Amino acid sequence: MSRLLSLLLLYKNGFDAGKYVSFEEQINNYKAYYYESLRQSSAGWESNENSYFPFIENFLSMLYMCYKELDKRFAVVHGKKITKKARIEATVLNSLTPISKAEICKILPDVSPTTVEAVLGAMVKSGRIKRLGSSRSTRYIKA
Repeated sequence: MSRLLSLLLLYKNGFDAGKYVSFEEQINNYKAYYYESLRQSSAGWESNENSYFPFIENFLSMLYMCYKELDKRFAVVHGKKITKKARIEATVLNSLTPISKAEICKILPDVSPTTVEAVLGAMVKSGRIKRLGSSRSTRYIKA
C-alpha cells in the first residue's frame, strides 16, 4: 500500500506527462504532527483501549495536502494556463511559512531558477514579500 501512496499521479487538461507529489515528503514536512498522531493512536493499546482516529485523521489531512499541492501545480483559471510569473507569486503568497527559492523550484519544476529569482526580486522590490536571511538560507514570506 505504501508504494501506491508514494506518488499521486494526475493527468489533466491534455498534459502528456504526469505531475506528482510525494506522500512521504508531506509526512516529512509535518513529521511532528505525524509522530503525535502515532503517539495518540498507540495510547492504551496494551489494554485494547486505543483509538485509530488520530492516525486516520492525520493520514486524511496529509492526503488532502497532497491534492492541494497537485492543484497548485496544475493551476488553470477559466481554461487558460496561468503564467509562470503568476504561479511563482501565488506559491510565495499562499505559503504559510517562509519559502526558499529551492522549494519554489521544487514545487514548479517547469520554471527556471532564473525566472524564479527575477520574480522574487521584483516582489521584494515592490514590497509584496519580505526577504529573510541571506545566501542559501534566504526565505521569502508575504509582507
